[in-house]
Amino acid sequence: MYYLLGISITLAFLLIVNMTAAVVASLVWRAISGMVGDLSVGTRSKIIFGLRTLPIVAALIFVLAFIVPAYLLHEPEDSGEIVSAKLALIAILCATGVTIATFRVLQTWLSTRSLMRNWLTGSTQIGIGGVDLPIHQISHQFPVLAVVGVFRPRIFVAETVLAALSENELRAAIAHEYGHLRGRDNLKRTILRICRDLVIFPIGEGLDLAWAQTAEIEADEFAAREGNRKALDLASAIVKISRIVPLGSTPTLPVGAYIITERGGDLSSRVTRLLSLSDRTALRASRRGVLAVPPYVWSIGVGLLIALHLADQRLLLTTHEAIEHFVWIIQ
Repeated sequence: MYYLLGISITLAFLLIVNMTAAVVASLVWRAISGMVGDLSVGTRSKIIFGLRTLPIVAALIFVLAFIVPAYLLHEPEDSGEIVSAKLALIAILCATGVTIATFRVLQTWLSTRSLMRNWLTGSTQIGIGGVDLPIHQISHQFPVLAVVGVFRPRIFVAETVLAALSENELRAAIAHEYGHLRGRDNLKRTILRICRDLVIFPIGEGLDLAWAQTAEIEADEFAAREGNRKALDLASAIVKISRIVPLGSTPTLPVGAYIITERGGDLSSRVTRLLSLSDRTALRASRRGVLAVPPYVWSIGVGLLIALHLADQRLLLTTHEAIEHFVWIIQ
């Protein structure tokens, strides 16, 4: 019962802290979303991604740095406490979320690998002047132009897209996809899906949508930085591709970044923004305000806090008392 109780408490706190932090993150985004318009797109993307992933990171740190050590060091094995029905229910909900997240990640990986194999089998590798990346031409009813995969991503383009776009427009569209590659957006999509599944309840969907839209704009800006004409070519490519999308058809790629996606925001807004970015002054202004804090700074800060915490047994004793109070409440 000692270990079962410890596991149940750990899972319960993991779910409670994760859900609470997810609600707070959603409320924070609602409060600040209207005030970050002057920041660069890259900075907004980092803020949204950070808010979406913060809950599970905070929950894991809290559980591993506080709950687990406090329970193992200060909970007697013969305490006589049992796993109540309420505690078991909360723990089961958390375990369900972990199971769902694991299953969906595995399913997505298998589906993406299978789809990529099918596309590669019937594809023809083509070269495009000025583009160093391998491009795979495929036959598909949807006007596919996408980066597929996470760790070994590839770019696929449908024959209908090649027929519809001029050479310059195609280069601009490929530059957009390379922006997704450079931003590791497919990996971020996978992480966001895990965060969404672990919460169990539909909390944070606004952040998911905001990040998807911002990621498309950021990739647009990446392509536009290659020259004034590139922004105009990309805008033209988006309009042409949108016109050949079959009625009622939507992309179903498991892990991929399409140039046109149902979560990518209003296409007219993207085109209008690209037209404005054809002015280099507008593009330079959009780069201002980038908040670049090296990841190791956060890692060192978190490491120091955990080290100070573990060195002070009073914190663990206080944590254990909180655990005891929590178990007593839900008995």
